[in-house]
Amino acid sequence: MPWRCDLLSSWRVVIGVAWLVLCGGAQAQLSNSSELSSTPQAHLVTYGQGSEVWEWFGHNALWLQDPSRGLNHTFSFGYFDIEQAGFYRRFILGDMQYFGTAVPAEQEFAFYRRANRSIRVQTLNLSAAEFTRLYELLTNAIEPYPRYYSYDYFLANCSTWLRDLLDQTLDGLLSNQLKTSPAADTFRSHTHAQTDRQPWAQLGLMTLLGPAVDQPITAWDEAFLPAVLAEQVATLHRGEGPLVVNDEWRYAPERALPVEANAGLWSTPLWGVLLAGLVLGASWRRHWLGIGVQAGVVVSLALAGLVLIGMWTLTAHEVVAHNPALAMLHPLWLGLVPGLALRWQARAWWGCLGVLALGSLVWAIGGLWPHQDVLICVLPVVLATLWVTRPNRRSDQPVGRASVDG
Repeated sequence: MPWRCDLLSSWRVVIGVAWLVLCGGAQAQLSNSSELSSTPQAHLVTYGQGSEVWEWFGHNALWLQDPSRGLNHTFSFGYFDIEQAGFYRRFILGDMQYFGTAVPAEQEFAFYRRANRSIRVQTLNLSAAEFTRLYELLTNAIEPYPRYYSYDYFLANCSTWLRDLLDQTLDGLLSNQLKTSPAADTFRSHTHAQTDRQPWAQLGLMTLLGPAVDQPITAWDEAFLPAVLAEQVATLHRGEGPLVVNDEWRYAPERALPVEANAGLWSTPLWGVLLAGLVLGASWRRHWLGIGVQAGVVVSLALAGLVLIGMWTLTAHEVVAHNPALAMLHPLWLGLVPGLALRWQARAWWGCLGVLALGSLVWAIGGLWPHQDVLICVLPVVLATLWVTRPNRRSDQPVGRASVDG
């Protein structure tokens, strides 16, 4: 059974959480016209963001109409089959096999109207020969059905497929203009902007992504986002005029996606301060509370490091490689789990301090810093944990502090 999957669907499995934002609101249909055109026409269709984490980056399709072929379908590349043998194993390992398909246009549009997601339709100025070429390219890309391809978050997704097929159809029109123009932002900056509605998901993604997403990119690379590709296509010209001859919103929601409640209040810097304060405060409270907080923090830091190391060394998720956050997130923290022998805790403590010091030196010399959200949130917690677990710290309780027995 095929499943629709927008740009970052795989993050839900990779990260191990399902971040959801409940979205509702009235809808407004600007135009419901998808009748078969009297002449062959090709349209770039761009769908707005949805409420699920994998829908935050939008989606797009090429809509072809041709009465001579009985053609009135959208072609898109964002599907996977969970019943495929070995699907989950390959999914986790980064070998994500996706495929494209063609869907009757009205069926596709109805799906997005029900999901309260906008539909932008840009009619392309193609000759009859170019239309036929595009149709053949799309057909060859999805047949024999399903024709799988290796999905990549930024380099081979639903939007880059359409970009590449349009470029082939137009003899390099897109690549000639976009590959020589610098992008407005990096892959990370775009990802950060697209996840502003859910700060927890945003922090998780910023932690996972390594320095590969911080490198300068071109406008061609930037077209991994459907909305960016739509804006780029709207500005392109060819000898006989603009590439887009008509640009309209077929459907638009009356309300934008809601921002998570208190998203502004619970900013990343505040999380770091509060978590660090909890670590410090718990060490001065009842014995069981201090032990519980210490155990929870060091295990969390260690597990996060294990995820980063595992994804870097054991999977094909290349965007996680060489992650500078490993200076703060690593398995050595497990040596500070309460109950271990003090000599082992002391060795682990010095190891954690050494890794942080070495990482800080690499950050300063190489300029390979963790993203600011990660740095501001995690570093205070790391420093607070090192302070309360330092060797030779006083084991006696402060005067007036309640004992475990009350």
